[in-house]
Amino acid sequence: MIFITDKSNHAKIPAAADIAAKRGGKLEITVNKRAAVLPQFSAIIPSVYHALDKEDHLEVWLKGFPFCVVNERSRDHILPEKGARRRKKTVDCRQCKYFKDCAGFPAGYFKKYGNQEIKPIKDLPVEVMVEVEPKCNFNCQFCFNKISFAKQGRNVRPFSTQYVKKIIDSVAKAGVKIIRFTGGEPMLRADIFELLRYAKKKKLETRLNTNGSLLDERTIKKLTGLVDNILIPIESCDNKIEEKLCGFPDALEKKTKAATSLKKAGVPKVRAGSVVSRDAILNFDKMAEFILALPIDEWEFYRPAFISKQAELSRADLSALVDKIFQLRNRTDKIISIANSVPFCVIEDRNKMNAISSGALFDEGHSRLVVDPRGFVKPHYFIDKKLAGPLEILKAWRHPFMKKMRSLGFLPKGCDNCDFRYKCRGGSRHAAKLAGGRWSARDPLI
Repeated sequence: MIFITDKSNHAKIPAAADIAAKRGGKLEITVNKRAAVLPQFSAIIPSVYHALDKEDHLEVWLKGFPFCVVNERSRDHILPEKGARRRKKTVDCRQCKYFKDCAGFPAGYFKKYGNQEIKPIKDLPVEVMVEVEPKCNFNCQFCFNKISFAKQGRNVRPFSTQYVKKIIDSVAKAGVKIIRFTGGEPMLRADIFELLRYAKKKKLETRLNTNGSLLDERTIKKLTGLVDNILIPIESCDNKIEEKLCGFPDALEKKTKAATSLKKAGVPKVRAGSVVSRDAILNFDKMAEFILALPIDEWEFYRPAFISKQAELSRADLSALVDKIFQLRNRTDKIISIANSVPFCVIEDRNKMNAISSGALFDEGHSRLVVDPRGFVKPHYFIDKKLAGPLEILKAWRHPFMKKMRSLGFLPKGCDNCDFRYKCRGGSRHAAKLAGGRWSARDPLI
């Protein structure tokens, strides 16, 4: 553990991180709480971030740090001090989503530095994903629509243009900053450009999930300036294999051409996403060479949606995948990660999983909501639980089920003492429910 004071050379933090990383150890950073030597958080945070950059090689924990002094991507590194005494909070702190978990600021901090660093974090979804088009021109083998609204086929009537605009209004009014248009295939909608333009007028960050098959030069030109972030699924590095997986001719050729053209046209972020399969793991090196040659910004992997009581992947499969991703990250500056719920204890080195995984932070209702084309809001794409209507974003977010999910009320026994629980969250609660009959059951991979 390293204690920081106001007179500390803050270079000690990165230096300590370098030493711990070489040893493959664990680094806890905390501040000296004696008022005479109490450091200011804003002064030490740059050095703290330097240490967090070493997380590929060591565990880095911020013991007793207030949640609002670090950015969103760093909050899962905070270890709240249980039963901490002489800690201070203000009236404003009560507005923060982390009020109950946060230890607050050390005694004497506000007298010495003031309270301007307090920035309550609103309890709102990070993003709302709207399934604007139920139909799709692909027939992907692993599509999660098939275990949600498309169980009986895709004959679901899509929302009208005006109703989608009302949903956009609801998202903006709720204070959510990001909206994603997905489906099905959203580019099948003739009004998709009108909807994107409307969302931009509402000052929302716009994201789009598309298979890329309908993105010709004219279409891409129209998208420029309307979309901030586009995700294209790429499942292989062979056109024939991609055709078989997606049920569409020349699927891979169309996807890669679209990704290249989108980036050339100036779309700020273009991502590739791949559903994990044993074949993908076996052919990982060839696939990596192919995908990283594309002008993409990120490559994400997804554990398959759990659709039966038999897990699609084994612990050995995921362990092999983690090792391959970990090694690849050391050879590229592109972001490569596992983007959905996988329990960290599926492999021996939990910190390695922590370094390359988003855990459950963006999965299953922990930070996002989905508007289903059948006319309700649900926690995630494949969780068919009606929380509220499409124009009731805050009501859905404040649903008792959602509150329990976010507060780790469904955390399985045995996970409550794990330092990684705030990010891992016990793995997939959806898979746990299907396999064990309870939302608080253990992930079948554990």
